[in-house]
Amino acid sequence: MFGWKTIERCFKFSSPFWCVILVINCWTNPIIRPHAECLVKIPNYFCPKDDQFTLWELFILLSLYNPVSISNLSNNSLVQTGFIVGKANPEVSLVSITLDNLFESVVTVNNGTWRYALPARALTGTHWQLGTKHSISIQGIGEHGPVGLRKNINVTKGTNQDTNGDGFPDFYVTATLGQSSTGYAFIYLSNENTGVPSNLPNTIITDGVTGTFFGSSIGAGDFNGDGYADMIVGSQAYSPFLGRSYIFLSLGSNGIQNQNLNSGGLANTIFSGVNAGGRLGAFTVGGDVNNDGYDDAIFSSPWNDEAFIFYSQGTNGIATQNTTTASLTYIPGANDNFGTKTAIGDINGDGYIDMVISASTYNASQGRIYIYISNAGILPPTPQGYLEGPTSPSPGCTFTGGCGFGTSLVLSDLNGDHCADLSAGGPGFNTNQGIVFLFHSNCSSTTPFESTPNSFLVGPSNGSCASNVCNFGSSLSVGDVNADGYPELLVGSINASGGKGSVYLFPNNNGNFTNVDLSLGGSAISTLVGSGSGFSQSIKLEDINGDGLADIFVSAPASNTIYHYRSFPIFGPGNIDLSIGQTPTLILSTNSGQTLGSAFAMNHFKFHSWHFD
Repeated sequence: MFGWKTIERCFKFSSPFWCVILVINCWTNPIIRPHAECLVKIPNYFCPKDDQFTLWELFILLSLYNPVSISNLSNNSLVQTGFIVGKANPEVSLVSITLDNLFESVVTVNNGTWRYALPARALTGTHWQLGTKHSISIQGIGEHGPVGLRKNINVTKGTNQDTNGDGFPDFYVTATLGQSSTGYAFIYLSNENTGVPSNLPNTIITDGVTGTFFGSSIGAGDFNGDGYADMIVGSQAYSPFLGRSYIFLSLGSNGIQNQNLNSGGLANTIFSGVNAGGRLGAFTVGGDVNNDGYDDAIFSSPWNDEAFIFYSQGTNGIATQNTTTASLTYIPGANDNFGTKTAIGDINGDGYIDMVISASTYNASQGRIYIYISNAGILPPTPQGYLEGPTSPSPGCTFTGGCGFGTSLVLSDLNGDHCADLSAGGPGFNTNQGIVFLFHSNCSSTTPFESTPNSFLVGPSNGSCASNVCNFGSSLSVGDVNADGYPELLVGSINASGGKGSVYLFPNNNGNFTNVDLSLGGSAISTLVGSGSGFSQSIKLEDINGDGLADIFVSAPASNTIYHYRSFPIFGPGNIDLSIGQTPTLILSTNSGQTLGSAFAMNHFKFHSWHFD
């Protein structure tokens, strides 16, 4: 028998291998470097007879011992960085890293920390496609060889949002009041030690002039494939209302620098619209749609019913150009607000990124979503099909006023079958009560979504909202708040709670969302209530600290504020009402610009669950 204190000392000053030898041989084989007390079984420093436990308990302890750890990723994490970072105990000098059970590398431990570059086309010559699943395995190496057991986690590749390569995704946001004000784009860096982002922006970018709506949209992506996240910002009212957008590349560990384009600042890429009233930059997103390892720039705008995709040229990113030289152009001419929103993800599970574009005013605001399925990395010029606002539940989307189906969009694998499912908001449903429809993909390349939704979420009663208008579903986001591999759904209702605004977190029960009607007594697992107008204009689920639990960000532009809510297992942040004095985890603010939180850079990805049953 052996003592806990002995094991603690052994693990602290030696390797687990010699600790096992010590325990096994102290009583049973005194020939191996015996101590006199051990021979006669007298308790001493090495062989105490008190504080006893069994050898079986020792092996359990050893199985839990791991001298190396990953700081920024957990099992089932969404990877939004180009690097793994971790810590190591003093007995470890090297860390062995294996990706997908194929590629093994060894990195050096420096001052108790280590860092490893994930596949990035310009850095490693390889890449992980958006939405694909991967395994990461690490083990410490000491003076006498491997130390502790190998640690294994499973992850999903998401959009890179780590601008400085510290391993943690940063937070992208804009402040755009209107034509009479100067617009801004901000980056708040994550903080590994506190688990929350900075409360003031670390990067401030502006065009320095009024009238352009700089910051009307914002997106992220690694456009030059170097493993560091870059930023794309829309300016939809530029020149006037032709629209313009800009890419700002990261400088590596120094991140994205402050820029004022009106006083010597320079963007790395400028996209210019040429169609009058087209408002290029009304909505933008980054993503690798042609599977070459470099993120591309995707724009859509409902003002002229058009969308454009610009392919990256590689290590230099994307060249400055206008929409006449776009790689792909979509102008269906339907006059239905085509381009309201765009989302990307692998809908049919073939490993290539597909695209959906919504048209919220189609057929008197019934709403329509256009579906584009990739052919081995090539998106088609015309959609394979459409999905229109459902006619049920009552009164449906063809009722007077319609739903505005597609006002908000998310593609995400909700049920673990490796095909991206669709969540679409219809805030106009039932005279602006609002609804969210969820459609599971059947993995087909022709008709992946049935016309009848698999489930739906209905907003609170109009009587409980300001001016009888709730607009539930005007904003959407997905993220895994309990680390079970299935993403939850976050829904904003900007006029709920008597105009204070509310955000609702709905649970994913092993891939299934049950129908919920908040107006008939249904409830969410977490409800956040604002304290003034505009709460929930932008919302986002984001694992900012690498603990595997997605936190919640909610903007209230009218008060120039963003609220960060830390999630806890099962219930997220719980119920918090700012109007009665309850507080969030952190308040983000800025000394520049107005209406902070006009737009967030969203997560556009296919969330691969690791559940196979």
